[in-house]
Amino acid sequence: MLSDNRKLKSINLSENDFSDAAAKCLAEALKNDFVVKELDLSYNCICDAGGEDLGVMLAENIGIEVLNLSWNHFLIRGNAALIAGLKVNATLKQLQLSNSGFGRPEVQLMAEVLQQNDTLVLLDLSINCVDDEAVRLLCQGLATNETLEVLKLSRNPITKIGAATLLRTVKNNMKSALEEIDISSVLVCETFVELLEETRVTRPALRFQYYILPSVTKNLLALGIFKKFFEEQNKSIMDFFQALDKEETMKVSTSAFRKAVKEANIPLDQQQLGWLVRKFDKNCTATIVYSQLTELS
Repeated sequence: MLSDNRKLKSINLSENDFSDAAAKCLAEALKNDFVVKELDLSYNCICDAGGEDLGVMLAENIGIEVLNLSWNHFLIRGNAALIAGLKVNATLKQLQLSNSGFGRPEVQLMAEVLQQNDTLVLLDLSINCVDDEAVRLLCQGLATNETLEVLKLSRNPITKIGAATLLRTVKNNMKSALEEIDISSVLVCETFVELLEETRVTRPALRFQYYILPSVTKNLLALGIFKKFFEEQNKSIMDFFQALDKEETMKVSTSAFRKAVKEANIPLDQQQLGWLVRKFDKNCTATIVYSQLTELS
């Protein structure tokens, strides 16, 4: 049927219990096809041998733009073959490999592809074994990639460390096209959210999906409450610190700061006040060098 295909542009063969043999037949038929643009083989039983055949197809095909291979049974051999095919492919725009056995070795190979690929705009690696170290490897490709727009990494063993690595990489790559990053299963901290807001100053379209605890959200409100309190009194934060600094040393103790905040009736609870102290005294010296906080005024 595909040997003389002129009209069929989308093929959905998901959930058909396809084996390696079926994948081989389909791969052979699609090698020289340029009409089919979308191929969905998700939720099948394709293993490494089928992955190798599909990898060869991917290397030779000049038509497919959307490929969904999620929820198959690939291991490193099959995934490596697919990535090798992607490396020389010039048409694929969307690749979905959710729950496909991706770990550090596969991610490292994918990073090498991303360093030179200029067609892929969506990559889905959700529900895999991508940990913080794998994120670091992936970022080697993201650091120079200029075309990827959507990256999905949810439900991987990524922590706030990997999330921060990813965000810093995107922030530092001024030519990055990334607009949507899904790490919705990753629990992030205040530092990540602050860095994201800083990044959005120059990248307003950037959207990160992440998980945040209510307590973290509450802490992030503390600085705004602190600043607003003085703005309403036509005073500055520097005025507040200078009033505490009788000896004009440009620093105050954290205990004096805590006491002054409470005496001024600034509407911060204990949790928020503690977070603000940690923010102002990052090195835990029990001293706030307020000359370094001039950007808050």
